[in-house]
Amino acid sequence: MEPATSESASNQLSSVRNYVGGFSRQKRRELQNQFETGLQWLEQEPPDFDQALRLFARCMKSDPMGAVYTYEFLQTLEAGYQKGLYCHGWRQRRRNAKLVKRITDLRAKQQWHEILNRAPETLYHNARNERLLLELAFAAQAINAAETQWVYLEFALKYFSGSADVHVQIIHAFYQSGRYDDANDHIFNLIQIANDSVLQKVLRALPSVITQQFPAVETVGQVETLRAVAEQADAQDDHWLKLCEILEDLNLYGQAIDACQQATKLLGNPSEWTQRTLKLRLHQAESRLAFHEELEASEELLDQLQHEVWRIRTEYYQKLAAQYPARPLLTIQLGWCLVGTENWYEAIKIFEDLRQMKTLKNRDKLALLLGLAESQQAVRRFEDALQTYRQLQSALDCSKVERENLDAWMRDEIPGFHRQSFIERSLKRIKTLSNSMNSTPS
Repeated sequence: MEPATSESASNQLSSVRNYVGGFSRQKRRELQNQFETGLQWLEQEPPDFDQALRLFARCMKSDPMGAVYTYEFLQTLEAGYQKGLYCHGWRQRRRNAKLVKRITDLRAKQQWHEILNRAPETLYHNARNERLLLELAFAAQAINAAETQWVYLEFALKYFSGSADVHVQIIHAFYQSGRYDDANDHIFNLIQIANDSVLQKVLRALPSVITQQFPAVETVGQVETLRAVAEQADAQDDHWLKLCEILEDLNLYGQAIDACQQATKLLGNPSEWTQRTLKLRLHQAESRLAFHEELEASEELLDQLQHEVWRIRTEYYQKLAAQYPARPLLTIQLGWCLVGTENWYEAIKIFEDLRQMKTLKNRDKLALLLGLAESQQAVRRFEDALQTYRQLQSALDCSKVERENLDAWMRDEIPGFHRQSFIERSLKRIKTLSNSMNSTPS
């Protein structure tokens, strides 16, 4: 489950019409002051829950994107509930049910702003109501308030861990946020704690494209047996490596990363396990992108996943290039990550520094030249780019078989080339720039 954000949400804005203009500096300051005053009421002895709730409620209504406001409201409500402050008799519960029904009716009309505006009052009178928490999570999702959505789902899971509806909505939330592997992890944990009836209800409520990714019950048992062996005092690196490999094969990247971190504490070798953790994070990001592309997710989500892939790729090759400075291919791969993230000037600096090396392999040199030429062209250094392209064209004089082998190598080694031909891309760029500058390719 996603942890509640620890950051102030006063700077988070909604895409809903009501919040599209954002908040003024004065309004943000007011929200933050109200929130901090609410926290102060909780620090008194005894705590004044109602005063704190009133202030948190104002913040929630003003900024539904502020997950921290929602979290503190629900947490305060929970503390008061445990002290018997919000436990109602059957008559009061019957009246309170009307408030929940009103939320359900508003959902049918897609009145998301009105739902979230009524959330504090309805929650106050229904401190633990599964239907209400799920409705509010859905409304938060509808306005792209993902962190607020996860807060509602976190409390729904805390109170109703045996509800199939809660687990189904959590899994859908993972898929809608591009985290199919976390849905697998959620099912993995559910298999260990839930009875078979709940598990079967969850599986029946989900489409097969989702359930076919889930680990089997038998597999969960095998993984836990291997984990128990790895956690023994005399365990070796091989046990942890095998555990990480199995978890990755099952698309349980979160658990694989946790296993690497645990292995670091037990076995040492922080450099090795840190590098393996970073590689797992890269595979996780690439796997998410590939899976959700296959699902034909929205362009917005795919753009976010692609951005995350490039971000982690850059971090990955930065660490490797710094660790192994004598391996120029790693620095070239870093340069191509900078091309992918449009950090053109940094890419040019890296490529130009490497260009002076006389020991570069031919394939490395070709990748370097194309990356340098594209970066020069992107910053409108056209003369330099044309000269670099000409050097690249001269170096591309090879047979058809050699070109096919070169394309295959580029797809495997150079970030961003898994779907296109290096040769075709190079020749197209050369021709386009030459024509635009009225120059004939040499």
